[in-house]
Amino acid sequence: MKKVAFIVNPVSGVRSKSFLERSIDRFFHAKSGWEVELHRTIGGNDAFHAACRFREESVDLVVAVGGDGTVNCVAQALMHSPTPLGVIPTGSGNGLARYLKIPISITKAIKVLLQGKITTIDSGSINGHPFFCTAGIGFDANLANRFNTAPVRGFPSYVALSAFEYTHYHPEKYTIWVDGQLLEREAFLITFANCDQWGNNVYIAPEASATDRLLDMVIWNKTPAVTFPFTAMRLLSRTIDHSNYIENIRSASFRIERSQEGWAHVDGEDVQMGKELIVEVHPASLKVITP
Repeated sequence: MKKVAFIVNPVSGVRSKSFLERSIDRFFHAKSGWEVELHRTIGGNDAFHAACRFREESVDLVVAVGGDGTVNCVAQALMHSPTPLGVIPTGSGNGLARYLKIPISITKAIKVLLQGKITTIDSGSINGHPFFCTAGIGFDANLANRFNTAPVRGFPSYVALSAFEYTHYHPEKYTIWVDGQLLEREAFLITFANCDQWGNNVYIAPEASATDRLLDMVIWNKTPAVTFPFTAMRLLSRTIDHSNYIENIRSASFRIERSQEGWAHVDGEDVQMGKELIVEVHPASLKVITP
């Protein structure tokens, strides 16, 4: 008998998960040959530790039910293992799920778990912290810190907070080493993209691929505050790479130095990091169930 384990973050996103168990009963318990275990996280690194336990027990499928932070924790535990990751996206952004075309609907996402295929994707790391969608420094890292502590979640809150922070954030100076070249930039933000978007179909790296064994480094150079509405339109229409303020450099590794320690974000979760940052790709490191 096959076994599937669902790791559920009960507080992710803004949607109710009250019908999740009914949907699991409908599609898994009713289908012969599957044993189901449900684990509700209790904060901290619980999702990671639960996923490690399920991997060691050789569970056939481990499913992250939550946002990009929950997916990141579960995926870390499953890297370089034969155990595939399933995703039921219930977070605010759901960047990896959207990139992989996994439905936002819980029932449709469950159907993908039963009917989909295994796709092997790359991952990245920044100072040893794995990421599967994007990581970054500068404006988006500071925004992640503000958003994760905001009293109201959801996309409207994210847009309002982005507009406010955009007009108040001051660019930083960075020294960047990539493929033997030295770059000096005063940047609004630098994003390292394994996938094409931050989440909510906001496309920071429209041409990024999670299967090309490379990462896209997007350097957003200093821009006038009045450009925010036009920039927002480009992010939503997948044309941000046509902006004169954007540089996109593709490589397997990067080294960055900044003037002081500060925030970074790893799949939307804010982390304090030092002045030096090492970013690397880890090819074909995670198996995921996709449509």
